[in-house]
Amino acid sequence: MHLFQRARIPLACLPAPLNKPVEGSSPLEPWRECDVLVDGSRIVSVKDSGPAGAGATPARVTDLGGSLVFPGLLEVHTHLDKCYTWDRAPGIHSDFWESLGVLHADSVLWTEEDVYRRSDFALRTTWANGTRALRSHIDINRRTGVGSLAAVSRLRDEWAGRVEVQVVSLFSFTEFFGGGADNIVKLSAQHKVNAFGGFPQPNPDIARQLDNVMAAARELGIGLDLHVDESDLVGAECLRATAEAVLRNHFPYPVACGHNCSLSVQSPERARETIALVKEAGISIISLPLTNIHLQGRSRLPALPGEKFGTPKTPQWRGLTLIHEFADAGVTVACGGDNVCDAFIGWGDFDMVEVFVQSVRLAHLDTRLAFAPSVVTTGPAAIMGLPGFGQIAPGSPADMIVFGVRKLYSLLARPGTRRRLIHGEEFREASAPDFDEQASWPGKA
Repeated sequence: MHLFQRARIPLACLPAPLNKPVEGSSPLEPWRECDVLVDGSRIVSVKDSGPAGAGATPARVTDLGGSLVFPGLLEVHTHLDKCYTWDRAPGIHSDFWESLGVLHADSVLWTEEDVYRRSDFALRTTWANGTRALRSHIDINRRTGVGSLAAVSRLRDEWAGRVEVQVVSLFSFTEFFGGGADNIVKLSAQHKVNAFGGFPQPNPDIARQLDNVMAAARELGIGLDLHVDESDLVGAECLRATAEAVLRNHFPYPVACGHNCSLSVQSPERARETIALVKEAGISIISLPLTNIHLQGRSRLPALPGEKFGTPKTPQWRGLTLIHEFADAGVTVACGGDNVCDAFIGWGDFDMVEVFVQSVRLAHLDTRLAFAPSVVTTGPAAIMGLPGFGQIAPGSPADMIVFGVRKLYSLLARPGTRRRLIHGEEFREASAPDFDEQASWPGKA
Protein backbone atom coordinates (compact mmCIF):
# COMPACT_ATOMS: atom_id res chain seq x y z
CA MET A 1 0.00 0.00 0.00
CA HIS A 2 1.00 3.60 -0.55
CA LEU A 3 -0.46 6.58 1.30
CA PHE A 4 -0.37 9.90 -0.52
CA GLN A 5 -0.85 12.61 2.09
CA ARG A 6 -2.07 16.19 1.75
CA ALA A 7 -3.51 16.10 -1.75
CA ARG A 8 -5.69 19.11 -2.60
CA ILE A 9 -8.46 17.51 -4.66
CA PRO A 10 -11.20 19.43 -6.52
CA LEU A 11 -14.57 18.96 -4.80
CA ALA A 12 -16.10 17.83 -8.09
CA CYS A 13 -13.79 14.81 -8.06
CA LEU A 14 -14.49 13.67 -4.48
CA PRO A 15 -17.22 11.35 -3.18
CA ALA A 16 -19.89 12.51 -0.75
CA PRO A 17 -19.60 13.87 1.89
CA LEU A 18 -16.06 15.01 1.05
CA ASN A 19 -17.36 16.90 -2.00
CA LYS A 20 -18.64 19.69 0.23
CA PRO A 21 -16.50 22.73 1.03
CA VAL A 22 -14.95 22.93 4.47
CA GLU A 23 -16.04 25.76 6.73
CA GLY A 24 -14.31 29.00 5.88
CA SER A 25 -12.97 27.85 2.51
CA SER A 26 -12.95 30.18 -0.49
CA PRO A 27 -15.35 29.58 -3.42
CA LEU A 28 -12.38 30.49 -5.63
CA GLU A 29 -10.50 27.44 -4.34
CA PRO A 30 -13.06 24.62 -4.30
CA TRP A 31 -10.79 21.78 -3.20
CA ARG A 32 -10.34 19.72 -0.07
CA GLU A 33 -7.06 18.47 1.36
CA CYS A 34 -7.14 14.70 1.71
CA ASP A 35 -5.01 11.64 2.34
CA VAL A 36 -5.40 8.98 -0.37
CA LEU A 37 -4.56 5.33 0.30
CA VAL A 38 -3.76 3.17 -2.74
CA ASP A 39 -3.59 -0.61 -2.82
CA GLY A 40 -2.39 -2.02 -6.14
CA SER A 41 -4.30 -0.39 -8.99
CA ARG A 42 -7.18 0.98 -6.88
CA ILE A 43 -7.84 3.67 -4.33
CA VAL A 44 -9.04 2.10 -1.09
CA SER A 45 -9.71 5.15 1.08
CA VAL A 46 -9.89 8.93 0.94
CA LYS A 47 -10.01 10.93 4.16
CA ASP A 48 -9.48 14.47 5.34
CA SER A 49 -5.81 15.05 5.97
CA GLY A 50 -4.93 14.64 9.61
CA PRO A 51 -1.92 15.52 11.76
CA ALA A 52 1.30 13.77 10.78
CA GLY A 53 1.49 10.36 12.41
CA ALA A 54 -2.21 10.23 13.27
CA GLY A 55 -3.59 6.71 12.95
CA ALA A 56 -1.95 3.64 11.48
CA THR A 57 -0.06 4.26 8.24
CA PRO A 58 1.40 1.87 5.69
CA ALA A 59 5.12 1.50 5.24
CA ARG A 60 5.11 3.72 2.14
CA VAL A 61 4.03 7.31 2.66
CA THR A 62 4.47 10.29 0.34
CA ASP A 63 3.63 13.78 1.57
CA LEU A 64 2.38 15.76 -1.44
CA GLY A 65 2.67 18.97 0.56
CA GLY A 66 -0.72 20.39 -0.35
CA SER A 67 -0.19 20.06 -4.10
CA LEU A 68 -3.24 20.30 -6.34
CA VAL A 69 -4.21 16.77 -7.44
CA PHE A 70 -6.66 15.74 -10.16
CA PRO A 71 -7.76 12.20 -11.01
CA GLY A 72 -6.76 10.76 -14.37
CA LEU A 73 -8.67 12.82 -16.95
CA LEU A 74 -10.99 11.63 -19.72
CA GLU A 75 -11.12 12.62 -23.39
CA VAL A 76 -14.76 12.11 -24.38
CA HIS A 77 -14.64 13.20 -28.03
CA THR A 78 -11.74 13.01 -30.47
CA HIS A 79 -10.84 11.58 -33.90
CA LEU A 80 -7.85 9.24 -33.95
CA ASP A 81 -8.27 8.44 -37.64
CA LYS A 82 -7.78 12.11 -38.59
CA CYS A 83 -5.05 13.23 -36.18
CA TYR A 84 -1.61 14.38 -37.35
CA THR A 85 -2.59 14.71 -41.00
CA TRP A 86 -2.08 18.50 -41.14
CA ASP A 87 1.33 18.32 -42.84
CA ARG A 88 -0.06 16.46 -45.83
CA ALA A 89 -3.64 17.81 -45.81
CA PRO A 90 -3.81 21.27 -44.21
CA GLY A 91 -6.99 23.31 -44.00
CA ILE A 92 -5.33 26.69 -44.35
CA HIS A 93 -8.53 28.62 -45.14
CA SER A 94 -10.72 26.25 -43.19
CA ASP A 95 -14.29 26.59 -42.31
CA PHE A 96 -16.13 23.40 -41.39
CA TRP A 97 -17.08 22.31 -44.90
CA GLU A 98 -13.71 23.02 -46.46
CA SER A 99 -12.02 21.05 -43.69
CA LEU A 100 -14.39 18.15 -44.24
CA GLY A 101 -13.54 18.11 -47.94
CA VAL A 102 -9.79 18.23 -47.29
CA LEU A 103 -9.98 15.26 -44.93
CA HIS A 104 -12.29 13.33 -47.24
CA ALA A 105 -9.64 13.60 -49.96
CA ASP A 106 -6.91 12.53 -47.53
CA SER A 107 -8.90 9.52 -46.32
CA VAL A 108 -7.72 7.44 -49.28
CA LEU A 109 -4.43 7.19 -47.33
CA TRP A 110 -6.05 5.91 -44.13
CA THR A 111 -4.72 2.38 -44.27
CA GLU A 112 -4.46 0.29 -41.13
CA GLU A 113 -0.74 1.01 -40.95
CA ASP A 114 -1.21 4.75 -41.42
CA VAL A 115 -3.95 5.08 -38.81
CA TYR A 116 -2.12 2.81 -36.37
CA ARG A 117 1.06 4.90 -36.58
CA ARG A 118 -0.72 8.20 -36.01
CA SER A 119 -3.07 6.87 -33.34
CA ASP A 120 -0.23 5.21 -31.43
CA PHE A 121 1.57 8.57 -31.28
CA ALA A 122 -1.69 10.11 -30.05
CA LEU A 123 -2.15 7.54 -27.29
CA ARG A 124 1.43 7.86 -26.10
CA THR A 125 0.85 11.61 -25.90
CA THR A 126 -2.48 11.08 -24.14
CA TRP A 127 -0.84 8.82 -21.56
CA ALA A 128 2.03 11.24 -20.99
CA ASN A 129 -0.44 14.05 -20.31
CA GLY A 130 -2.33 12.10 -17.63
CA THR A 131 -5.47 11.03 -19.47
CA ARG A 132 -6.96 7.70 -18.42
CA ALA A 133 -9.71 7.13 -21.03
CA LEU A 134 -10.37 8.29 -24.57
CA ARG A 135 -13.37 7.98 -26.89
CA SER A 136 -12.67 8.31 -30.62
CA HIS A 137 -15.10 8.72 -33.48
CA ILE A 138 -13.99 6.71 -36.52
CA ASP A 139 -15.28 7.53 -40.01
CA ILE A 140 -17.13 4.70 -41.76
CA ASN A 141 -18.29 4.92 -45.34
CA ARG A 142 -18.01 2.82 -48.46
CA ARG A 143 -14.32 3.54 -48.93
CA THR A 144 -13.14 4.29 -45.39
CA GLY A 145 -13.32 2.59 -42.03
CA VAL A 146 -11.98 -0.92 -42.40
CA GLY A 147 -8.33 0.01 -41.84
CA SER A 148 -9.12 2.65 -39.25
CA LEU A 149 -11.28 0.36 -37.15
CA ALA A 150 -8.73 -2.45 -37.36
CA ALA A 151 -5.93 -0.13 -36.22
CA VAL A 152 -7.85 1.38 -33.30
CA SER A 153 -9.15 -2.04 -32.24
CA ARG A 154 -5.55 -3.25 -32.00
CA LEU A 155 -4.60 -0.21 -29.96
CA ARG A 156 -7.62 -0.63 -27.70
CA ASP A 157 -6.28 -4.05 -26.68
CA GLU A 158 -2.65 -2.89 -26.39
CA TRP A 159 -3.51 0.08 -24.16
CA ALA A 160 -6.00 -1.69 -21.87
CA GLY A 161 -5.21 -0.87 -18.24
CA ARG A 162 -3.48 2.38 -19.17
CA VAL A 163 -5.81 4.28 -21.51
CA GLU A 164 -9.31 2.84 -21.89
CA VAL A 165 -10.03 3.38 -25.58
CA GLN A 166 -13.64 3.57 -26.78
CA VAL A 167 -14.81 3.70 -30.39
CA VAL A 168 -17.80 5.40 -32.00
CA SER A 169 -18.70 4.65 -35.62
CA LEU A 170 -19.08 8.00 -37.38
CA PHE A 171 -21.08 8.30 -40.61
CA SER A 172 -23.09 10.82 -42.56
CA PHE A 173 -26.82 10.23 -42.69
CA THR A 174 -26.53 10.66 -46.47
CA GLU A 175 -24.21 7.63 -46.55
CA PHE A 176 -26.35 5.60 -44.15
CA PHE A 177 -29.56 6.18 -46.09
CA GLY A 178 -27.86 6.04 -49.48
CA GLY A 179 -27.10 2.35 -49.39
CA GLY A 180 -24.33 2.21 -46.80
CA ALA A 181 -26.34 1.16 -43.74
CA ASP A 182 -25.59 -2.58 -43.93
CA ASN A 183 -21.83 -1.99 -44.17
CA ILE A 184 -21.87 0.53 -41.32
CA VAL A 185 -23.82 -1.81 -39.04
CA LYS A 186 -21.64 -4.80 -40.00
CA LEU A 187 -18.35 -3.01 -39.28
CA SER A 188 -19.72 -1.56 -36.04
CA ALA A 189 -20.69 -5.02 -34.82
CA GLN A 190 -17.45 -6.63 -35.98
CA HIS A 191 -15.29 -4.14 -34.08
CA LYS A 192 -17.53 -3.95 -31.01
CA VAL A 193 -17.93 -0.18 -31.09
CA ASN A 194 -19.08 1.47 -27.88
CA ALA A 195 -21.62 3.76 -29.51
CA PHE A 196 -23.29 4.39 -32.84
CA GLY A 197 -22.61 7.85 -34.18
CA GLY A 198 -23.38 10.08 -37.09
CA PHE A 199 -23.90 13.69 -38.08
CA PRO A 200 -27.51 14.36 -39.02
CA GLN A 201 -28.27 17.48 -41.03
CA PRO A 202 -31.52 19.48 -40.94
CA ASN A 203 -33.97 18.08 -43.48
CA PRO A 204 -37.71 17.34 -43.66
CA ASP A 205 -37.08 13.61 -43.10
CA ILE A 206 -34.95 13.95 -39.96
CA ALA A 207 -37.50 12.30 -37.64
CA ARG A 208 -37.71 9.12 -39.74
CA GLN A 209 -33.93 9.06 -40.16
CA LEU A 210 -33.35 9.26 -36.41
CA ASP A 211 -35.93 6.52 -35.82
CA ASN A 212 -34.06 4.21 -38.21
CA VAL A 213 -30.63 5.00 -36.79
CA MET A 214 -31.94 4.31 -33.29
CA ALA A 215 -33.38 1.02 -34.51
CA ALA A 216 -29.94 0.04 -35.83
CA ALA A 217 -28.28 1.03 -32.53
CA ARG A 218 -30.90 -0.94 -30.60
CA GLU A 219 -30.12 -3.98 -32.75
CA LEU A 220 -26.44 -3.60 -31.84
CA GLY A 221 -27.32 -3.10 -28.18
CA ILE A 222 -25.43 0.20 -27.88
CA GLY A 223 -26.17 3.88 -27.43
CA LEU A 224 -25.69 6.90 -29.67
CA ASP A 225 -23.02 9.60 -29.73
CA LEU A 226 -23.98 12.11 -32.43
CA HIS A 227 -22.43 15.23 -33.97
CA VAL A 228 -25.28 17.74 -34.12
CA ASP A 229 -25.89 21.36 -35.13
CA GLU A 230 -22.27 22.31 -35.73
CA SER A 231 -23.23 25.60 -37.38
CA ASP A 232 -24.74 29.04 -36.76
CA LEU A 233 -28.01 28.20 -38.53
CA VAL A 234 -30.98 29.22 -36.40
CA GLY A 235 -33.08 26.49 -38.01
CA ALA A 236 -30.58 23.71 -37.24
CA GLU A 237 -32.41 21.74 -34.54
CA CYS A 238 -31.06 18.21 -34.78
CA LEU A 239 -30.50 18.24 -31.01
CA ARG A 240 -34.19 18.90 -30.46
CA ALA A 241 -35.12 16.25 -33.04
CA THR A 242 -32.85 13.74 -31.30
CA ALA A 243 -34.47 14.37 -27.92
CA GLU A 244 -37.90 13.95 -29.46
CA ALA A 245 -36.79 10.71 -31.14
CA VAL A 246 -35.39 9.29 -27.89
CA LEU A 247 -38.72 9.93 -26.16
CA ARG A 248 -40.80 8.72 -29.12
CA ASN A 249 -38.84 5.48 -29.46
CA HIS A 250 -38.36 4.87 -25.73
CA PHE A 251 -34.71 4.37 -26.67
CA PRO A 252 -33.13 2.43 -23.78
CA TYR A 253 -29.42 3.13 -24.29
CA PRO A 254 -27.28 6.19 -23.47
CA VAL A 255 -27.35 9.11 -25.90
CA ALA A 256 -24.80 11.92 -26.14
CA CYS A 257 -24.82 14.87 -28.53
CA GLY A 258 -21.67 16.79 -29.36
CA HIS A 259 -21.20 20.40 -30.55
CA ASN A 260 -24.77 21.80 -30.35
CA CYS A 261 -23.49 25.18 -31.57
CA SER A 262 -26.65 26.52 -33.20
CA LEU A 263 -28.53 26.41 -29.89
CA SER A 264 -26.72 29.60 -28.88
CA VAL A 265 -28.20 31.62 -31.77
CA GLN A 266 -31.80 30.54 -31.18
CA SER A 267 -34.26 32.53 -29.11
CA PRO A 268 -33.96 32.09 -25.33
CA GLU A 269 -37.46 30.62 -25.19
CA ARG A 270 -36.74 28.05 -27.90
CA ALA A 271 -33.41 27.13 -26.31
CA ARG A 272 -35.07 26.60 -22.91
CA GLU A 273 -37.66 24.30 -24.49
CA THR A 274 -34.93 22.27 -26.20
CA ILE A 275 -32.87 22.01 -23.01
CA ALA A 276 -35.96 20.76 -21.15
CA LEU A 277 -36.48 18.09 -23.82
CA VAL A 278 -32.80 17.09 -23.59
CA LYS A 279 -33.15 16.71 -19.83
CA GLU A 280 -36.36 14.69 -20.15
CA ALA A 281 -34.74 12.40 -22.73
CA GLY A 282 -31.66 11.87 -20.55
CA ILE A 283 -29.28 13.06 -23.26
CA SER A 284 -25.75 14.11 -22.28
CA ILE A 285 -24.09 17.12 -23.86
CA ILE A 286 -20.51 17.37 -25.14
CA SER A 287 -19.02 20.76 -25.90
CA LEU A 288 -15.84 21.09 -28.00
CA PRO A 289 -14.73 24.63 -27.17
CA LEU A 290 -11.30 24.70 -28.80
CA THR A 291 -12.26 23.42 -32.24
CA ASN A 292 -15.64 25.12 -32.39
CA ILE A 293 -14.21 28.51 -31.50
CA HIS A 294 -11.52 27.95 -34.12
CA LEU A 295 -13.94 26.89 -36.89
CA GLN A 296 -17.23 28.66 -36.27
CA GLY A 297 -17.96 32.26 -37.17
CA ARG A 298 -15.46 32.43 -40.01
CA SER A 299 -16.22 35.01 -42.71
CA ARG A 300 -14.40 36.80 -45.52
CA LEU A 301 -14.79 39.76 -47.78
CA PRO A 302 -15.71 38.93 -51.39
CA ALA A 303 -12.79 37.45 -53.32
CA LEU A 304 -11.00 39.74 -55.78
CA PRO A 305 -10.88 38.70 -59.44
CA GLY A 306 -8.53 35.76 -59.85
CA GLU A 307 -8.41 35.07 -56.12
CA LYS A 308 -9.92 31.97 -54.47
CA PHE A 309 -10.53 33.57 -51.08
CA GLY A 310 -11.34 37.05 -49.88
CA THR A 311 -9.67 38.86 -47.00
CA PRO A 312 -10.58 37.30 -43.64
CA LYS A 313 -12.84 39.23 -41.25
CA THR A 314 -12.76 39.20 -37.47
CA PRO A 315 -15.20 36.57 -36.14
CA GLN A 316 -18.25 37.88 -34.28
CA TRP A 317 -19.65 34.53 -33.10
CA ARG A 318 -17.60 31.66 -31.75
CA GLY A 319 -19.78 28.55 -31.58
CA LEU A 320 -20.00 27.62 -27.89
CA THR A 321 -23.13 25.80 -26.83
CA LEU A 322 -25.12 26.77 -23.72
CA ILE A 323 -22.94 25.02 -21.15
CA HIS A 324 -24.21 26.99 -18.15
CA GLU A 325 -27.85 26.54 -19.05
CA PHE A 326 -27.42 22.78 -19.50
CA ALA A 327 -25.63 22.55 -16.16
CA ASP A 328 -28.38 24.54 -14.44
CA ALA A 329 -30.95 22.14 -15.91
CA GLY A 330 -29.12 19.14 -14.42
CA VAL A 331 -27.92 17.80 -17.78
CA THR A 332 -24.62 15.90 -17.78
CA VAL A 333 -22.04 18.09 -19.54
CA ALA A 334 -18.51 17.30 -20.69
CA CYS A 335 -15.87 19.08 -22.77
CA GLY A 336 -13.63 17.33 -25.27
CA GLY A 337 -10.62 18.21 -27.37
CA ASP A 338 -12.08 17.08 -30.73
CA ASN A 339 -9.62 17.27 -33.62
CA VAL A 340 -5.83 17.39 -33.23
CA CYS A 341 -3.40 18.53 -35.94
CA ASP A 342 -5.69 17.98 -38.92
CA ALA A 343 -7.58 20.14 -41.42
CA PHE A 344 -10.18 21.14 -38.84
CA ILE A 345 -7.58 22.58 -36.47
CA GLY A 346 -3.85 22.54 -37.02
CA TRP A 347 -2.77 22.17 -33.41
CA GLY A 348 -3.63 20.45 -30.12
CA ASP A 349 -1.75 17.88 -28.05
CA PHE A 350 -4.29 15.42 -26.62
CA ASP A 351 -3.94 17.31 -23.35
CA MET A 352 -7.11 17.46 -21.28
CA VAL A 353 -5.47 19.94 -18.92
CA GLU A 354 -5.39 22.36 -21.86
CA VAL A 355 -9.03 21.55 -22.63
CA PHE A 356 -9.99 22.16 -19.00
CA VAL A 357 -8.16 25.46 -18.70
CA GLN A 358 -9.38 26.79 -22.04
CA SER A 359 -12.96 25.68 -21.30
CA VAL A 360 -12.87 27.62 -18.04
CA ARG A 361 -11.60 30.69 -19.85
CA LEU A 362 -13.75 30.52 -22.97
CA ALA A 363 -17.03 29.43 -21.39
CA HIS A 364 -16.61 31.59 -18.25
CA LEU A 365 -16.59 28.53 -16.00
CA ASP A 366 -14.65 30.66 -13.53
CA THR A 367 -18.14 31.63 -12.31
CA ARG A 368 -18.76 28.02 -11.21
CA LEU A 369 -15.34 26.68 -10.32
CA ALA A 370 -16.72 23.96 -8.07
CA PHE A 371 -18.43 22.50 -11.15
CA ALA A 372 -15.71 23.20 -13.73
CA PRO A 373 -13.40 20.17 -13.18
CA SER A 374 -16.34 17.85 -13.84
CA VAL A 375 -16.27 18.65 -17.57
CA VAL A 376 -13.06 16.61 -17.97
CA THR A 377 -13.61 14.13 -15.11
CA THR A 378 -16.98 12.91 -13.83
CA GLY A 379 -18.97 14.29 -16.79
CA PRO A 380 -17.12 12.29 -19.44
CA ALA A 381 -16.92 9.27 -17.12
CA ALA A 382 -20.73 9.22 -16.93
CA ILE A 383 -21.06 9.57 -20.70
CA MET A 384 -18.52 6.82 -21.35
CA GLY A 385 -20.06 4.48 -18.81
CA LEU A 386 -16.90 4.23 -16.69
CA PRO A 387 -17.99 4.25 -13.03
CA GLY A 388 -15.32 5.43 -10.63
CA PHE A 389 -13.26 7.10 -13.34
CA GLY A 390 -12.72 10.84 -13.04
CA GLN A 391 -12.88 10.59 -9.25
CA ILE A 392 -10.51 10.19 -6.36
CA ALA A 393 -12.71 7.87 -4.37
CA PRO A 394 -12.66 4.36 -2.87
CA GLY A 395 -12.75 1.85 -5.72
CA SER A 396 -11.58 4.33 -8.37
CA PRO A 397 -8.52 3.64 -10.52
CA ALA A 398 -5.38 4.85 -8.79
CA ASP A 399 -4.45 7.35 -11.49
CA MET A 400 -3.73 10.90 -10.40
CA ILE A 401 -2.06 14.06 -11.68
CA VAL A 402 0.01 15.94 -9.10
CA PHE A 403 0.54 19.54 -10.21
CA GLY A 404 3.44 21.70 -9.15
CA VAL A 405 1.06 24.30 -7.69
CA ARG A 406 -1.11 24.46 -4.59
CA LYS A 407 -4.06 26.49 -5.91
CA LEU A 408 -6.60 25.96 -8.66
CA TYR A 409 -6.16 29.54 -9.79
CA SER A 410 -2.42 28.94 -10.11
CA LEU A 411 -3.10 26.07 -12.51
CA LEU A 412 -5.48 28.27 -14.51
CA ALA A 413 -2.83 30.99 -14.63
CA ARG A 414 0.00 28.63 -15.57
CA PRO A 415 -1.43 25.50 -17.26
CA GLY A 416 2.06 24.41 -18.32
CA THR A 417 3.07 23.91 -14.72
CA ARG A 418 5.04 20.77 -13.92
CA ARG A 419 2.96 17.65 -13.36
CA ARG A 420 3.79 14.27 -11.87
CA LEU A 421 1.67 11.23 -12.67
CA ILE A 422 0.64 8.45 -10.32
CA HIS A 423 -0.38 5.04 -11.71
CA GLY A 424 -1.19 2.50 -9.02
CA GLU A 425 1.21 2.81 -6.12
CA GLU A 426 3.99 4.40 -8.18
CA PHE A 427 4.90 7.65 -9.83
CA ARG A 428 5.30 7.03 -13.55
CA GLU A 429 7.08 8.62 -16.48
CA ALA A 430 5.36 11.68 -17.97
CA SER A 431 7.27 12.17 -21.20
CA ALA A 432 5.43 12.81 -24.47
CA PRO A 433 6.83 11.47 -27.76
CA ASP A 434 8.92 13.94 -29.75
CA PHE A 435 7.34 15.52 -32.83
CA ASP A 436 10.61 14.80 -34.66
CA GLU A 437 9.47 11.19 -34.72
CA GLN A 438 6.84 12.20 -37.25
CA ALA A 439 9.45 13.40 -39.74
CA SER A 440 9.94 9.84 -41.01
CA TRP A 441 6.25 9.29 -41.67
CA PRO A 442 5.08 9.16 -45.31
CA GLY A 443 3.80 12.54 -46.47
CA LYS A 444 5.62 14.48 -43.73
CA ALA A 445 7.76 17.45 -44.62
